[in-house]
Amino acid sequence: SIMPPAIFLKLVIAITGGLCVLAARPVDQIEHVIIFMQENRPFDHYFGKMKGVRGFNDRTAVPLRSGLNAFYQPVDQNNLDEYMLPFRTEANRTNAMCMPAPEMYYPTDIAMWNSGRMDAWNTARDPGMGMSYFTREDLPYYYALYDNFAVGDQYYQSTFTCTNPNRMIFFSGSNGLSVGEDAVLENPEPRPGYNWTTMGEILEEAGVSWRVYQQTDNFDDNAFAWFAKYQQSRPGEPLFDKGMARQRNAIQAFRDDLASNSLPSVSWIIAPTRKSEHATNHPCAGEDYTARILATLAEFPETYAKSAFILNYDEGGQFYDHAWSPTPPLSASEGVSTVTVEGEVNTNVLTTVPAPIGLGFRVPLLIVSPWTRGNIVVSEAMDHSSVVQFLEVRFNVTCPNISPWRRAMTGNLLSAFDFEHPNYDWPGASLPDTKDYVREGDVECRTLPNPVVPAEQSMPQQEPGTRVSRALPYEFAVSEALKVSAASVEFSVSVANTGAAGAPFVLYDVLNLATVNPRQYAVEAGKDIVDVVTVPTSTAGSSEAGRALLSATESTVVPYHYTLMGINGFTRQFRGQLDTAAPATDACAHAHAELTYKTADDSVVLTLSNSLATGALTFIVQDNAYGQLPEALTLTVPAGSARTQVISTGVSGNWYDLSVSLASSECFFRRYLGRMETGKDTISDPAMGAGKAGLWGTRAEGTHPKVPEHLRQLKRVAGKRAAVDKDAQFFLQDVDVDGN
Repeated sequence: SIMPPAIFLKLVIAITGGLCVLAARPVDQIEHVIIFMQENRPFDHYFGKMKGVRGFNDRTAVPLRSGLNAFYQPVDQNNLDEYMLPFRTEANRTNAMCMPAPEMYYPTDIAMWNSGRMDAWNTARDPGMGMSYFTREDLPYYYALYDNFAVGDQYYQSTFTCTNPNRMIFFSGSNGLSVGEDAVLENPEPRPGYNWTTMGEILEEAGVSWRVYQQTDNFDDNAFAWFAKYQQSRPGEPLFDKGMARQRNAIQAFRDDLASNSLPSVSWIIAPTRKSEHATNHPCAGEDYTARILATLAEFPETYAKSAFILNYDEGGQFYDHAWSPTPPLSASEGVSTVTVEGEVNTNVLTTVPAPIGLGFRVPLLIVSPWTRGNIVVSEAMDHSSVVQFLEVRFNVTCPNISPWRRAMTGNLLSAFDFEHPNYDWPGASLPDTKDYVREGDVECRTLPNPVVPAEQSMPQQEPGTRVSRALPYEFAVSEALKVSAASVEFSVSVANTGAAGAPFVLYDVLNLATVNPRQYAVEAGKDIVDVVTVPTSTAGSSEAGRALLSATESTVVPYHYTLMGINGFTRQFRGQLDTAAPATDACAHAHAELTYKTADDSVVLTLSNSLATGALTFIVQDNAYGQLPEALTLTVPAGSARTQVISTGVSGNWYDLSVSLASSECFFRRYLGRMETGKDTISDPAMGAGKAGLWGTRAEGTHPKVPEHLRQLKRVAGKRAAVDKDAQFFLQDVDVDGN
């Protein structure tokens, strides 16, 4: 600790004199934004085990064709009984800290995404150590740091693919397509460089001070250097001095500016190769570099009191993360969007069919500041453009390069901040000393044996418990309808976005995952959509569950199973069977249920309807996770009428998991999961924190198949187009002048 927390707090209060409270806008309390983007680590790989985040206990992971959840990644798409679970690296017994990454390439990422099925992590390329993860024991500084500040667990790399395209969006809001150029999806660095406007130029034009802190070895991670105006700039000119100049010791330069009270409003810090955390460069060194940046900032409490430090990762390096990736519908036949998807659908670069730019896979986000202090999680959908949007809001500038879809679907980081209750206490005493991390990591990498994929498998479990969960700007009303005739069954879903932010959704036809692509939705705030699909009646291409169900029903009975998924575990499941021979009298076609919110009372309302001409329907309402109902409710609804049931959710932080079925038949089933937003912080999902079972199938421990032997032997993948793809090469440079 730099100084005792109590003294630190008194000093900050004395220095600020309450001025922060008098800021014109709450966000104006932030005078310095310090941005530090590291390399190639996804969320689950680092923090899938962490308490209170959407990690390995996620109850709403996407469904696979096998009927299992997305953690049971197949190793053979023709034999779904074989799969590979996430596995621990055993970093204390092997040199896994320096393990190589799997192959990374835009077509490979798109293949793993598989139109939103998220099921080809082990079949689109050699998996290598791709399913591996670290734990608190392996990353003690990061876990301690993340325990003390706001974590984003729905933050995504901006684009499928490697480093440069993601950093281009991070530094400029675009990788080319949204500004009318071909999408940049590899790591070329042409001369002359790219021509669209970057954030450095936008800030300079607005008179906002900014600077890049980087050493001679910057791992070529400064995206400004790939743009023509920076390449053409010379010493003495703003773009060169602020965006291109390099220092012998970046952290010392950062400290010097802090000491002279000349820290700019916006800073980008670039790590040298060995500290970048890019695979083969051990995370220990990245932890130490982050620790020294923050320790330097904490030496100047008056500046820390006015600063926000953002730590994120450019992309996942093709290590596994389970979360579904929000993407736009690629055409009108593949979903619905209330906002144009122009600039987000790639048709000609490294693809022969339309493919999304992003959002890509999930990566970590941490925000260190007095307004994000505490064991906090923020679960709004965000990506690298969110940092650009944050700079827009704070400094009253506009980046014209962000696509309309991306701007509508991703937040601007403000949901992470509580400007009314800053906590200036620096958590130095709870943060491990990292001074030996680099040396210890180097020794492990030199002396310990190579890691192997374990033959025996077990499903990892998260640390138990919850975190403070920030209020989110989301509110949705979802309903469905079924239209039955002798010729077909149509399923329609409507989503009304009554919240303050746009949101993405994905709809899975669970019985037909192999042949029916998930449907992508984008709904802006204040707008709504309706989507209508025809329910398949053939067993061809069905999932295993679909084939079994279709084979077991009469020829006139059509089974259906659709699941709508959104951000932060929002899920609506619609399952049942309909008799096309008797639609007028089929009770299954005349039952209906809908869940709405009663935010003022911390309650949800279930409305149960019966549209039969004659005959009552008896519904069963079940609480699946939170103890909101001591026992199942049996509710009878007469023909032609409806009935409501109010259920209090306050006891669970407004999380709910409720199912509705018919007492007399399995032909009607609805399930509703999520959290009702009330504008107040609550807690992360307590059912997830307790490890309760989720939507899809799992296997009992001790029954998992062994990993096939040929997948346990690691291959050192050079990657495609290695000549222009630094992410497909391996850097073990010794250049290091920053104190280690």
